[in-house]
Amino acid sequence: MRTAVPIPLPNLDDRDYDDLVGEARSLIPVLLPQWTDHNPSDPGIVLVEMLAWLTEMQLYQVNQIPQSHTRNFLQLLNGPEWTPPASGGLDAAVRQSLADLHERYRAATADDYEYLVGTLWPAQREPTGPAPVRRVRCVAGRNLASADPAAAAPAHVSVVVVPEPGAATDTHPVPTDALTTELHDFLEPRRLLTVRHHVVGPQYVDIGVSADLALREDAPPADALADAQARLRRFYDPLTGGAAGTGWPFGQGIHPSEVYAVLEQSPLLDYIENVQFTLVDASGAAVSGGTAASIEFDVHQLPRLARLDLVGYDTYGRTHLPSAEGAP
Repeated sequence: MRTAVPIPLPNLDDRDYDDLVGEARSLIPVLLPQWTDHNPSDPGIVLVEMLAWLTEMQLYQVNQIPQSHTRNFLQLLNGPEWTPPASGGLDAAVRQSLADLHERYRAATADDYEYLVGTLWPAQREPTGPAPVRRVRCVAGRNLASADPAAAAPAHVSVVVVPEPGAATDTHPVPTDALTTELHDFLEPRRLLTVRHHVVGPQYVDIGVSADLALREDAPPADALADAQARLRRFYDPLTGGAAGTGWPFGQGIHPSEVYAVLEQSPLLDYIENVQFTLVDASGAAVSGGTAASIEFDVHQLPRLARLDLVGYDTYGRTHLPSAEGAP
């Protein structure tokens, strides 16, 4: 968090009328000893007091900034094309200029890129333009738009964005070309001269989850399995999943302990066993050698729950499978 520390304004000369008159009177015996009448009625004292009054006014003006100087300073800050606002006066222009100085403009760090795309760009985007950005992650030192996104790329920055879904069925949205182009152009004047930036969507990794569920004695099997499926889908959702409910974190791996913790909250399940993960292809078929106890992801990847193999067991040892409507 950036804290603004005000700079105290200096007082160039704090002498007042009494100080000036007293200083002048103290110099009379030194500079003009024969001047012995220092009463207020003396013409010389009258002149001293008048000059002290004029000098006090001049000293007051020394500590003031003329409006012409304020206009010149504002023009230096805002560029030669700047003109005073039609309403509000110079005070409003000063406040606005100071607020603009505190607003981040230059993209120097990964946090700057995320702030500019997530906070500043939405305030400037056209309502009829591309979909707004829901989530953003900046990855420094990588060109995720290249043929080898895993390779190190010094002086490259990749901005991964997840847009708002276009429809209720769009559970794993990806940015359109119009959105990535607009964001690229928005960041172009803000990047450092030696940096090349890229705007891309996340890489969704299709996964499958299998587990054996022991049902409570009074739990309807179909409801228990449907509830377990819904909880896992919500947990791995890229927009509303994760422990914080703000979307599954970029690059965070998946582990059995998380599945146990999510499903144990269901009032219809007694306990959970044999949790395993599987990498699957677009059709939901398991990839050869893709079964693992846990799966780690790269910094720009998010899991996509493409397959759920949940098997329920009631207290009589009978096996129950999810209904076709509940399957992903």
